[in-house]
Amino acid sequence: MYLDQAQKAELVEAIQEVKEEHKVTCKFCCEVLELNYRRYLRWTARFREHGHYGDRKPGPGQAPHRLLEEEKVKILAMAKDETYGDLSHRQLAVVATETGITDACASSFYRVMQTEDLVAKRQRPAREPAPKPEVNAERANEIWSWDLSYLRLGEVFVYLFAIIDVYSRKIVGWHLTENATVAEMKKAWDKALCSEGLLDTEVAPQMPIALSDHGVQMAKKSAKAFFRDLGVKQLFARYQTPQDNAWIESWFRILKYDWLQFKDYFTFGQLEELLREFIQAYNTLRYHGSIGYVTPEQRHTGKDQQILARRTARKDAARQRRLDFHRSLKNHGRRAKAA
Repeated sequence: MYLDQAQKAELVEAIQEVKEEHKVTCKFCCEVLELNYRRYLRWTARFREHGHYGDRKPGPGQAPHRLLEEEKVKILAMAKDETYGDLSHRQLAVVATETGITDACASSFYRVMQTEDLVAKRQRPAREPAPKPEVNAERANEIWSWDLSYLRLGEVFVYLFAIIDVYSRKIVGWHLTENATVAEMKKAWDKALCSEGLLDTEVAPQMPIALSDHGVQMAKKSAKAFFRDLGVKQLFARYQTPQDNAWIESWFRILKYDWLQFKDYFTFGQLEELLREFIQAYNTLRYHGSIGYVTPEQRHTGKDQQILARRTARKDAARQRRLDFHRSLKNHGRRAKAA
């Protein structure tokens, strides 16, 4: 236990008073107080020699096993290297040891990185609750909602990245993988952007907004750099509020409970083929209630307006036929009664 000079003086004074009043030894008082007797002797000896009890923590001024300057340089170089940009100081310490760069504990990495403000603050400041993200898609490829979910494959789990267009509910891209990493996430987005013709164009396209939660694959520095380089703006849902990203969450539920639980699959390839079959049917055959009971593909391509207009016209025509039929029956009855 560390005591400052005032506390030491108060403790020494109390020991002296008890010693004089009860005729006991200083050693006995130290044993009762669970204070090391030799430590007490050092305090009193320092007071006799220097006139104070000292205010320095016990131990040497500098640790004899402190890091060498060359080790500090290596630690800072690793911390500033973009290759390790997503790693914490604890992970950096392990990587440095495994790769033979340097050997030091995680706390040493933290202290060295802290000298150049290369570590995040351990305590987050209090902040106001984040507002609900405003999602109001008025056209296709304006806002893409995306996430990843795990799927059971035998005794293990695999991961599915999926991206859905908020306006049309079309699955514009997906990627099944054994690893839930940022690199695998990029593959899903590359597939989606290519399928929608937003890459390799002569004129710079208007990129969609990426709506997601705050998962590791979404909020890592490398993920943010990926979206920034593409010109894709990120929009985040509130913490622990899946309703803010309900489009992709709802689709995952449909996939798992309306499709996969009724299918048998044993290999990665079989699962991938089932997903391809389901997504094709979902995009082109399934009538979606949230978009007027047209298919996501029809909505995405702009054909829904004509389809809905023809559907309304047919309903109006059918209604008019029924009106004409029943009116004719009524008129016929009147004529028959008059005759």
